[in-house]
Amino acid sequence: MKKEPLISIIVPVFNEEEVLEKTLKNIRKQTYSNYELIVVDNGSTDNSANIAKKYADRVLIEKKKGWINAMIKGFENSKGEIVVNCEADSLYPVDYLERIVSIFSKNRKIVAIYGPFKFIENGKISNFFVWIGYIIFDFLSKVLTKTYVTGGANFAILKDAYIKVGGYNPNCKLASPDFRMAKKLSKIGKVKFIPSLIVLTSNRRFKELGTIKALVKGAILWADVAFNINKIKYNSYHPENYYQNKGDMKKNE
Repeated sequence: MKKEPLISIIVPVFNEEEVLEKTLKNIRKQTYSNYELIVVDNGSTDNSANIAKKYADRVLIEKKKGWINAMIKGFENSKGEIVVNCEADSLYPVDYLERIVSIFSKNRKIVAIYGPFKFIENGKISNFFVWIGYIIFDFLSKVLTKTYVTGGANFAILKDAYIKVGGYNPNCKLASPDFRMAKKLSKIGKVKFIPSLIVLTSNRRFKELGTIKALVKGAILWADVAFNINKIKYNSYHPENYYQNKGDMKKNE
């Protein structure tokens, strides 16, 4: 890997005008400068595309609905040696990219990196328990089922490795594509969890469903991958109107 490899940041977007500008401005504060910012608009009917044009190096259009189709479009058009999955309702530490490059450079066996989340809307104490819970769950998941608890807002992949495993499958309708991608990548190299590589994301889904229901739903989605049940379809938990119903992201600059 080059000392300062090009990183492609992919942000899939569908009707995110309430939060997108804040996220893109945040990404533009990175201390690492050798990156391209790609926004993939997945058929937004609001002002998302115009907002993206103010900050992104490229704004791509993917008419086929679905996160996985937007990500495939982004990967296909990315030029970077490392591709980073980001999301429109998340905030990143200013040294996020710098740390990712450092981790990849120190171990050539690593093909992907991921980290935990904290919630933008939470206080320090509740976020501490969210963080600890994520670390414990990820550890047990890997030990017991060899399943990596990755998330689309905090996942960096070597593009060569992505291509080698066949990338995201556009014909696969199963839920939890990031879990499945991490499992595929682990067959050709090391998928590394970094507990300190924390991303702040919105807890809108938890508010929408309620904490207990959201946790139960998350556990069911995890089990579907971990135990090779493979029954839950993507559209069953990510309907087309999901993004339209999202609430505002709390200001936290």
